[in-house]
Amino acid sequence: MSAPATSPAGMKVLVTGANGFVGLNIVEQAIRAGHRPVAYVREGSNVAHLAPMGVEIVRGELSDEAALTAALRGAGGVVHTAGNTSCNRRDWPALEAVNVHGTRTVVRAALAAGVPRLVYTSTTSTVGAVDDPARRSDEDRPLRGFRSRSPYAQSKFLGEEAVLDGARQGLHCVILNPAEVIGAYDHNLQWGRMLLAVQHNQVPFLPPGGGSFCHAADVGRAHVAALSQGRSGERYLLAGHDVRYVDFLDAIGEVLGKDFDRPGGDYQRLYYKTLLQEKHPHLLPGEPIVEAYRMRVFAGSYYFDSAKAERELSYRSAPLAHMLRDCADWYRRNGYFGPQAQAEAEAQAPAEDAALA
Repeated sequence: MSAPATSPAGMKVLVTGANGFVGLNIVEQAIRAGHRPVAYVREGSNVAHLAPMGVEIVRGELSDEAALTAALRGAGGVVHTAGNTSCNRRDWPALEAVNVHGTRTVVRAALAAGVPRLVYTSTTSTVGAVDDPARRSDEDRPLRGFRSRSPYAQSKFLGEEAVLDGARQGLHCVILNPAEVIGAYDHNLQWGRMLLAVQHNQVPFLPPGGGSFCHAADVGRAHVAALSQGRSGERYLLAGHDVRYVDFLDAIGEVLGKDFDRPGGDYQRLYYKTLLQEKHPHLLPGEPIVEAYRMRVFAGSYYFDSAKAERELSYRSAPLAHMLRDCADWYRRNGYFGPQAQAEAEAQAPAEDAALA
């Protein structure tokens, strides 16, 4: 793989999906680094949190290669963070359109516009992991088992292949694989949903497993660093702190100063109920609490190693309490802790954002 690229300070950087959770953190950190981010967002998408940053906003679709090429003219880099995060097989057409074909279009447009470097936001879902709290997985572990059958993982893996094909054509490409991201700007309620659940004493279940949590601002900084420090064709895991989900919920309670009821019940039974609701809604009507695939993942402890990103991208993740406070403070400032605001946020949460989990 090639050596790191050099990126001039103050360069134009196009960010796809800039109005999403991770995208907003990337834009903020790019501004702080002295770059000039340009936000590429869909027609009609909500830019309420993006507009105050004062960046140029270009509206267009990932399928529009001509529009992307035009937006990329004069850019020193592109950060492609737009993605669909569904794990439901029924959503494969949208997953393929955004995560696979959309990524191929971004790569082609970058090559056509002469953009020298691309950073791609992928996910730990494309990296193999072992259900063992004593073991961490690195970038070289192949994806196997039930996690390899996730349509989300499959679509993001194909997206990574499209990026690597761009690297073979001379585009300096770096792939980042964030784990469980916590922090400010989580307006589409990724893990921030659990802060709302604790705040309103509505925790639906206690997952028995654990995950690796990372700070959204540090993930944003890693994307900016990857423009200049990342090696082309390489993947970098962005993890941080390995935490059991029950301890994660307790940490939320401590940050919020809230006691909450810990639901009982058989987790495996709840998983099968969710699976039945998802696959056979005519037999068991009702909306699943969360996708069945994610519930299966939450039953295991899948931890990831950020050593490579720490060495090569100077990546660090803030303590868990710090990232939770960032998320909570942002929710307070934006009215998410009011019951009406919570309902409105859940109703408006977009299906597309940077890839997680």
